[in-house]
Parts: sequence; structure tokens; C-alpha cells
Amino acid sequence: MSEYSSRKKGFGGNQIMPIIFAAVAALFVWMGLKKYGFWHPAKGPLPGFYPTIIGAGLFVMSVLGFIFSFKDKKPIFPRENWWAVIGGLSIIVGTFIIGLIPSVGIYVIVWLRWFEGCSWKVTLITFAVIMAIVIGCFVLWLQVPFPRGVMLELILK
Repeated sequence: MSEYSSRKKGFGGNQIMPIIFAAVAALFVWMGLKKYGFWHPAKGPLPGFYPTIIGAGLFVMSVLGFIFSFKDKKPIFPRENWWAVIGGLSIIVGTFIIGLIPSVGIYVIVWLRWFEGCSWKVTLITFAVIMAIVIGCFVLWLQVPFPRGVMLELILK
């Protein structure tokens, strides 16, 4: 059985997703440049530096994805492919409750331990390295204002 089924020519989900991602990319670039700033002559990169770079890359890839989407066949989505989507949605919900950094940390631990089957040692070392990079690079150096969430706001008041 083929991984792909036949697809009618025309406009569909394969074209809609790159358009949505291009809009999100444009929003990242706009916010990075206008709201957070890109570069300071004396300080160097400002909080909008990485969102602008990532947004520009996402926009280019979205345009390429849209162009090549007309050659794609309609994919079949197995059940296990939805775990990453559910994980992403759990990060979004967790961001409102406990904040972005703690929810991403919990996601890394859960994903590595239960879905990838890594040992606790590997999971905790990976978690420590990821959190050190995120906090050191983005929070302390670039001063990116990550969302704190309701519970974290109550704790830090």
C-alpha cells in the first residue's frame, strides 16, 4: 500500500499551510524589527534579533513550500504523527498557566523519557543543557521577554 493517495489538482491543505506559515513568519519579522528591535550599535543584538532571523528563514521556506506544494500528493496521517501536535498544543496551554520556559522544560522531560525512551540520566543532562542555553542566551543575554503564565506571575509578585 502506498504512503500517499492520489490527489486532485488544485488548491488545498498543502497550499494553505505554507500561506499560514508565511503569515506567522511575517508577524515574527515585523515584531522583531518594530517592537523589540534588531540591533544596537553599542550593545549588539537586541531581543528581536533571533525572531527576525527565524521569521525571515521561515518566510523563505514557506514560499518554497507553497511553490513545490502543487507537485505533492495528499499524505496519509498515521495516529502516532499527532503526538508532536498534541505536545505543541500542550506547550501553548502550559504557557498560559505556568509560563513558556517551564512548559518547554516539562515537554523536553516528558518527550525524552516516555516517547523516546531515554534513561533518566540522559533526560536530565539534556534538560539541563537545553535550559542553560535558553536561560543563558535568550533570558540573560538577549533579554527576550518570555511569557510567564498566571501561576508564575502569582509566585513572582
